[in-house]
Parts: sequence; C-alpha cells; structure tokens
Amino acid sequence: MMPPIDPDDDADTNGQQQQPQQHQPPIHDFLTRHIPSQVSTTRRLCYRHRPDLVKKRMPDAFDFKHVQTQMEVLEPNDKAAITHIWSLFSAAPADQRILILKGLLSTCCMPQLSFLHDEIMPLLRIDFVSILPREISLKIFSYMDAKTLCHAAQVSQAWRSLADDDALWHRMCEQHIDKKCTKCGWGLPLLDKKRLVRKRPISSISSASPGSASSAVASSSSSSSSNGHAADESLLRMSCGPSLQPREDEDDDQLQHKRPKLMPSPCGTFDALPQENQQQPVIVRRRPWKEVYRERLVVERNWRNNKFNMRVLAGHTDGVMCVQFCDSANVVMTGSYDKTIRIWNMETGELIRVLNGHTRCVRALQFDDAKLVSGAMDNTLKIWNWQTGQLIRTLEGHTGGVLSLHFDCRLMASGSTDRTIRLWDFQKAECCTLTGHVEWVNCVRLCPNDTLVSASDDSTIRLWDLTSRQCLREFKGHVGQVQMALPSPKGFTHRLLDEEQHIDPNQRLVGANGNTSAGCDSTARQQEQHHHLLQQQQQQQQHLRTMATPPSPATNAAKAADKASNPASDVPIIVSGSLDNTIKMWNMDSGACLRTLFGHVEGVWGLAYDTLRIVSGSHDKTVRIWDFDSGICMHTLEGHNGPVTAIALSDTKIVSASDDGEVRIWDYGL
Repeated sequence: MMPPIDPDDDADTNGQQQQPQQHQPPIHDFLTRHIPSQVSTTRRLCYRHRPDLVKKRMPDAFDFKHVQTQMEVLEPNDKAAITHIWSLFSAAPADQRILILKGLLSTCCMPQLSFLHDEIMPLLRIDFVSILPREISLKIFSYMDAKTLCHAAQVSQAWRSLADDDALWHRMCEQHIDKKCTKCGWGLPLLDKKRLVRKRPISSISSASPGSASSAVASSSSSSSSNGHAADESLLRMSCGPSLQPREDEDDDQLQHKRPKLMPSPCGTFDALPQENQQQPVIVRRRPWKEVYRERLVVERNWRNNKFNMRVLAGHTDGVMCVQFCDSANVVMTGSYDKTIRIWNMETGELIRVLNGHTRCVRALQFDDAKLVSGAMDNTLKIWNWQTGQLIRTLEGHTGGVLSLHFDCRLMASGSTDRTIRLWDFQKAECCTLTGHVEWVNCVRLCPNDTLVSASDDSTIRLWDLTSRQCLREFKGHVGQVQMALPSPKGFTHRLLDEEQHIDPNQRLVGANGNTSAGCDSTARQQEQHHHLLQQQQQQQQHLRTMATPPSPATNAAKAADKASNPASDVPIIVSGSLDNTIKMWNMDSGACLRTLFGHVEGVWGLAYDTLRIVSGSHDKTVRIWDFDSGICMHTLEGHNGPVTAIALSDTKIVSASDDGEVRIWDYGL
C-alpha cells in the first residue's frame, strides 16, 4: 500500500503565503504549467467537458449544487483545504490524475467505495446520439424493436427525432404487417379494406343477351371471404403506407409550388391531377409509418386479449347457411333456410334489402360490387344486381341442390348434391362437368394455374386440372364428411413444411408438439387422444395470453436463430374442416398432411384463415380462433344457440352464422 497523501498542510501553508509573499508558490507553478494547455483547445477535452456537447447531451445525474450547500456549513480553513485539493486535481494532466485517484482509492474505506460505485455508474453513460453522426445513430436504432423505439422516444427530443424516423418504422411495418416477424414472432393485420372491382357496368349485364350476360357477369373479380373462405388472389390489396398528413419539413408555400403527383394511400384512394378550374392542386401527403404500425398493433392486441365488440343481426326465420361481408362496402349478405338472401348494414345492423326468388334453402353465395351469385337447394344458381335487388339471370344444369360456388374473373364453379362439379365459362359461353366424387360436393374453390379444389361427403379432397378436366390428386385422411377445403391464395407464405409428418394410414401419429397426422382409428381411441391434446392446449393458452406484449429479446434468441435458418415457404397448402371434429392442413403439391388441429367436440362446418390465424365454426355451437403457426387454440367464442354453419374473416372482424337464425359480428377493431 502506498503511503497516505495528506495535502491539507501544504494547501493551508501555500494559501496563507500567496498574499504577503511575491514569489510564486509550487502550487501556482503547477497550475500555470498545466491549465493553459488544457483550456486552449476543445479537442483535448473529454465528453463531459466539451462545450459543444454540453447543450446536446443530457445533464449529469450528479448534483454539484448539493455539494456547494454542504461546503457552506464548513469552517473557512476546511473549505479552503478542500478547494485546493480540487484545484490540484483539476490542473493535473491525465497521467497524474490517475496517480492521485489511485492514492485516494488506497485510503478509501468500504462506505466511500460504495459511494463511488453508486455515483460513478450514472456518470459513465454516454449519449451516443450527441456525438455520432445521424446516419450511424439511425443504424443503431434500426436494431431496436418497436417497444424499445417507443422507450427511446421518451429520452429526449434528439432521441425522439431518431426513434420516430419514418425509415425505421417503414422497415418495422415491412417485417410485421400481414406476416409474422422471424425475430420476435409477432405479426400485425393488414387492415386493408379490399375494394370490390367490376370490369363492366351493371347495366351492360342486364341489357345483354344470355350468352353475353354470362360473360359480363364473370368479368368481375371476386370479393373478400365468401362463406368464410380465404381471400382470392384477384382481390385488390393496397399497400399500407402513404396517407394524407403534411410532412413536418414542408411549409404551405413549398407545397403549393410542387408538382402534383399520384401517390397511393393506405385507404386505397388516389387524388387526380388538378383540373383547369382548380386554383390549388390536391397534394397527397405521407402518413407517418409509426402511426400505421400503432393502429395495427392495437388491433393485434385486441385479437391476443380477445377484446371485441359484438353485434347480432336477427331477421331470418330459419337457420343461416352462408355468409359473406365486405368492409369497404359495409355490407353483410346471408343466405338461409327461409329461402331468402338478406343484405345488412354491417355497422348499424340495419336490414337493407331482402332478395326473394329461390324456392328452397339458399346454401351458397358470393358477391362483388357488380353482382351477387347465389346457389340453392332448388338446383339453380341465380345472378342478382344486389344494389337494386334485380334478378339478372337463372342458371340451370345441376340435377341436385347447389351446395357451394366460387367465381373469379373468368370462371365459376359450383358443387351439388348430384355429386358433380360444374364449370361455367362465361367468356366461351360453355359449361362442363367434373365427375369423381361419390357423395355430395360441399365446397369448391378455384385456384391459380387453372386448378380447382373440391371437398365432399365421401371424406376426400380432390385437386382438379381445369385444362384436362382430370383429377390430379386425392387427399385422404379425414374420417368424416369434409365440409370445407380452402386453398392458400397466391403469394401466401408459411412455415408448416418444417413440421411435415409422414402419414401411416393405419394409425394416428402424435408429434412432440401435439400435432397429429390423420389415419383410421377407433372412436374411443380418437376421443382419448382428443382429451389428451385438449389438456395440452389448455396449459398453453395461459402462456399464449401473456403474449399481449412483445416477448423479450432474450426469450426469442434461440427461436430467431431457428427461424432464420428455415425461411418461410410459398408451397401452396389446403386447410380443411370435417365432421370428424378436426381441421387439417395439407401440402397441395405432395398431398401430405402437415398438421391436425383438435379442439372442437363436434363437426366443423365453417372455416376461414389468413396469415396470422384460423377461425372455425362447429356443430358444438362455438367459434374457435387458432394461431396459424403454432396451431394452438387461442380463444373460444360462445354465444350461438345452434350449430355454427358459416364463418367469414377479415383483419378486424369475424362474422359467424348459425342454425339458430342469428348472425354475429365479432369486431376486434373496436
């Protein structure tokens, strides 16, 4: 241990000699030797003492005013001694300061060392934003998640300007919106109100000949989820970006002299170029991406916490068998056993119009902005102008009731109790029949590349080539009537192939994650495994509900590495629901069953899904919401007094129809 340093005597002596004596004391020589070189340039000053950084950085947590207050109560001699010690240390160069501190530390007791530790830690924090170029600071901020960016915005105004940078939040939106982030596992809804598009005015359909009328009807593209099916690839999906808010770096004079241009907005609107009679052009101003992210985060948290508003549409006098809605048009359409089609205002629940014409139960419908096509058990399909209620045309050809239909801009497919699928080509004014199912055809769906998926009461799903009109593949695994089979839309990505299981047709294989492959099995064994998997899912539900806030980076480090090594696949899949109480996911290319979801205690009638979740309706009177990636049942919605027969899904709503005659709207957008 070095000898203790006691500068008090010298400090007092030198302090008394400065006034009467003219020669310079040693301390004066020390100060004059070092102070001028230290204050002559700012380059040699440290981060805490640079004058150009004092105004930029945050103030120190150390309060020197409190020290001065304590100095006032000391004796003059003590005060002078302490002041000289500070002066000596301030004037010393860096290497001598280290020596002085080492000597002080050697004499410090534990209380002093503890004090130093508590006081030094906050002083060692450096505000890198004040010393680094903005570009480097933005690069550092780009590694933060959304929660950390929001916390950073509360530090200071300088940090807020960086944390709210539009480029950072645009990247955040690209990682999370309409997909699940590979780093944090969170996904946000698109919140895109899909616009219904027609290629010909409705008047041309009603005034044309039968052949041309069919062509005009088919020229319109399909709308959002019909009978609870996933959105078709022909839907117009707008980007969620620019909107109508002025930028902070532009004033009104600059905006008036800028050349107007067309820019997309998140609500899908476009402002035209100014007319001659317009004095000022309409300028589209960008909307902050942070606001875009925030409103979607609120909706996703509502989904996670099962927070919704519910509205009930009552009016049908018998069970409702099909439903479709459109957010942008604010309408819901339902078909019922009471032989009517009802059109509702989705927000107010008001009945807009009742379409009468079918003589038996309406089992299927689909609409866009120009037309509505309905199928009923009276063996016919009817084409309506739903905005006026006018019946445009009736299509006949099936020898049994029509159970399902689906159309795009060129074709319409219909499935029937006569065990056939009919294809209506409106451009060629032709109709052909696909045969192969041996029971009722409950669901038909047109797919990209001239293919079609069908589901039947014969417990099979078939993939058809519409060019050769041949069955390409048959999917077997369900042990009950398949009510729904929904192919993934074009561009849909998933990670199901990472968990693919080989199917043994004689037994059911239960994986470590609770996923089950289909096979033949006895009812008792099936119910026993159902009960076992239900217990596992109930234990995981509580953990899933805690995901209302983003997981910590440490928790997701291993998962992020695994997901990064296994990128999402765009291999098309099929999601099916059956009366065997299960939901299955299939690889459309290979025909393999990728996953089986257990939870419903009775048959599944309605089904819909998007990139984040699957929603199913069952004969057990419940609606279940499943996480798409994990297959865990997140929530169970109860309220219907009869079997849930149809499901429709959007980014903010679930619409369920029931055999009790009611239609319920579960609104998570609040």
